[in-house]
Amino acid sequence: MNHEVQRGEVGALVAACKSLPELQRLKVGEHLELYFMRDSHRLEKVRYEDMNGQVLVISQAPQGWITSRYTKPLLVTHALARGIIRDSLYQSALDEKIDFSLAMNLADIFAWDIDFFVDLQPGDHYAFLYEQQFRDGNRIGNGRIMAAHFFNDGTDHRAYYFNVPGKGGDYYDEKGRSLRKQFLKSPLRYSRISSGFSKRRLHPILKTYRPHPGIDYAAPTGTPVVAVGDGRVISRRWKNGYGRYIAIRHNSTYITTYGHLSRYASKVKKGSVVTQGQVIGYVGATGLATGSHLDFRMKKHGRFVNPLKQRFPAARPVPRDHLATFQQRVANLTDKLDQAVVQSEEAGLPVTLAIVPERE
Repeated sequence: MNHEVQRGEVGALVAACKSLPELQRLKVGEHLELYFMRDSHRLEKVRYEDMNGQVLVISQAPQGWITSRYTKPLLVTHALARGIIRDSLYQSALDEKIDFSLAMNLADIFAWDIDFFVDLQPGDHYAFLYEQQFRDGNRIGNGRIMAAHFFNDGTDHRAYYFNVPGKGGDYYDEKGRSLRKQFLKSPLRYSRISSGFSKRRLHPILKTYRPHPGIDYAAPTGTPVVAVGDGRVISRRWKNGYGRYIAIRHNSTYITTYGHLSRYASKVKKGSVVTQGQVIGYVGATGLATGSHLDFRMKKHGRFVNPLKQRFPAARPVPRDHLATFQQRVANLTDKLDQAVVQSEEAGLPVTLAIVPERE
């Protein structure tokens, strides 16, 4: 469409846009609007909005084109999701039409206390409040889980998100104890434990009895393997029967090792500092292995220990000077969660229920 914009104006506008990276990579679905003076048809303003609500405005001024940026306001509400375990958390999320990423976040929150591939029992149940995000009246996505209850094998696990001023947000139980432990319960999402910690096991290839001071986690080739705790990589090499192998020193007490990897994560080298939950490699069957699995081992003071039987200290709890604020937040979130569950049960509503919009 010809809006009779003067060539000089177009040149000045193009020159102004050259320094704006947003306008160099426009994508399908983004908005680009041109505004013209009603009487003269002179180009007055250009407005660009990306998929994340970031807005760029280029306006005509006496001194030339000027730019400004702002973010469209986001409305955050709470919603409820709940379900029952019959087979797995994944299947429960499918049954209840819960966003899979939310189910994975729930598993990550309780990852230090519940092994979601071994510990779950039929009849276990859960409920959690999570953030829903809206812009211009349209739902654009989900935020973090704010409160969660998971009843597993007779134990009621509870988690509450709390932002400690100056330290950042994390999850704590109802008493303010951190759910984060020194080590994760497992270094991957696996199918089953194919071989446990043993002092005398028949080797499947060598056909001789020898100690197996580790845990074999069966999983498909390519499954990501993560560091169970913060540390430094002290070995990343081919190691005889272990195939592709990584060893991490976590402190003066603990070392963990990861064997039979198909490949290493690209940025993980000997000497690399890694953080808990960081992907370090991928499951394979390199070395002496009859099938795809991870050989995971842990040393404590130089001696192999069964990682499944270790009890590890938790991270720092909510500081005393913030405990009263935290307890008020726990009471508020618990009431909101309990009321939402009761209302959905009494009304016979689906397990996923939007709650009346409310700002924090």
